[in-house]
This record gives sequence, structure tokens and C-alpha cells, in this order.
Amino acid sequence: MSTLSSEQTLKDTPADTEPAPAGTTRHISPRMPAQEANFFKSPTSRRYVLLILQVTIVAALLLYWEIGAREGFISKFLFASPSMVWDVLVQRFQSGELFTDIGTTALETLIGFVIGAVGGSILGLLLWYSKFISDLTAPFIAAIGSIPVLAIAPITIIWFGTDMLSKVVIVAFSCIVVSLTTSYKGAVRTDPDLINLMRSFDASRSKIFIKLVVPSAMLWVVSGLRLNVGFALVGAIVGEYISSDVGVGHMILLGSSNFGMNIVLAGIVLVMLMMLVFNVVVMFLERLILSWERVK
Repeated sequence: MSTLSSEQTLKDTPADTEPAPAGTTRHISPRMPAQEANFFKSPTSRRYVLLILQVTIVAALLLYWEIGAREGFISKFLFASPSMVWDVLVQRFQSGELFTDIGTTALETLIGFVIGAVGGSILGLLLWYSKFISDLTAPFIAAIGSIPVLAIAPITIIWFGTDMLSKVVIVAFSCIVVSLTTSYKGAVRTDPDLINLMRSFDASRSKIFIKLVVPSAMLWVVSGLRLNVGFALVGAIVGEYISSDVGVGHMILLGSSNFGMNIVLAGIVLVMLMMLVFNVVVMFLERLILSWERVK
């Protein structure tokens, strides 16, 4: 049985019963099932259809929510409405509070992410050097990783105050164990045959680490960074929720304490938008790192 590669065309696909027109070649993604390849003209058209359907679903839900709130079969007190949420965002945009809240939360998240996620990845890779130290620290890392951020946040506020520093510490704490664990797993899964090959050429341990272990573990490192985007933002929101006078978490706390569901939902919308932006940035970094690896 022949296998389908990305360079094969539809007319070479056994599952395709309708050959491509003479003189044309229709390329398909190896991840696209044959049934979908028959329905969609190309992977690009499939992506557009998916995007249109996703936007349509969101628009339909928002429209139903808005009509329900206006007609009275959805409680405005409990669920607000899209127009009420939009009004809150516009008011805070005009007053400048929106930029202050987003900027504060984004800065806390970014600094904590760099310290926790990037620092944790470096520590995890360095653990490859010593199996003894990795075994020694394994139970402590597992114990720290089992502590929920909600439990550590009040202590952090007491130790580091109510300013930005305490939120940065909470964010770093939220990220460090995941990055450390994933990067260490990536490092120890380096092909032992390649390590032995480099040793046979008298390569030093440092050279093996830099030339082989770090590039081999890069996919694991990147996957740890992607996982930590959510943890970092949650850590910043939790820190602001417990003690802060500015930030998106403080905005959500302010709304919930006054039963202002429109303010709470506006804060949740901001969190979702920030999460999307952070994910896009990390995906860009992922492509950059992987393309750099291919060039190497």
C-alpha cells in the first residue's frame, strides 16, 4: 500500500474517485481526510469555511443573548447583555482606565512569564547534566507543582506587598514547574545513539548539551511555553483579585462586589482577548525557533 505524501496529488490518491482535470494538479494536506478533500477545493478554502462558521456561531449567540435581554426572557441582572458589556468597555476606554488595567495585567504577566517559564525551561535543561540532582530534586518539584496558586497567593501578598512584585512572583510560581518539567523531559529524551556518536568524536559534555540536547528538547520547551501562557494570565488575575487597586483582575473584583455583571463580563472579555494575543505571540516565537532550527 502506498503512503500519501504532501507532494502527491489528488489524482494519485486511491480514495479519490474523481480525477483532477487534465493538466492540473490539486495539492492536498496529508492531514485532510479524503472525504473532506473531495468537498473542499483546498486547505485554504477549508480554513475560510471554518472561520466563517465560527464567526457565525459567535454572532448568533451574541444576537440571541442581546434579544433575550431586551425582550426579558434573559435576566439583565444575572447575565447583563452584549450592549451593556460594550458600554462598559467604551466608558473605560474613554476614561483611560481600560489601557491602565490591560497594561498593568499584561506587564505583570509578561515579567512573571519570562522569569517563571523561560527560567524554568533553562533550569529543566540544566538538570540533564546531573541525574543525581534531578532525582534528588524530583519530589520537591512535584510537591511545589501540587500547590494551587490560590493557596500561595495570599502568602505572597503578605511577603511581597500589594504592588506589582507580588503579582509577578505569583505568575512566575504558576509557570516555573510546568516549564521545568517539560524541558527536562525533552532533554532526557535526546537520542542516546547520537549522544554516543558525539562522545566517540571526543565531544565534551557542554558541547553535547549545546549542539544536541538543547535543539532536541526545543519542541518540548516550546510546548511548555504555550501551556504556560494560560497559567501566567490566570496567576496575574488571581493576584489582582486578592489584592490590587488596578488591573483586569481588580476590575472583575470591583464588578462582582457591586453585582455589576456587565463589568465582570467586560473583564472576562478582556482576559479572553489578552489570551488570544499572548497565544499569537507565542506561536510566532514557536515558528521563529523552529525555522531557526531548520536553518541550523
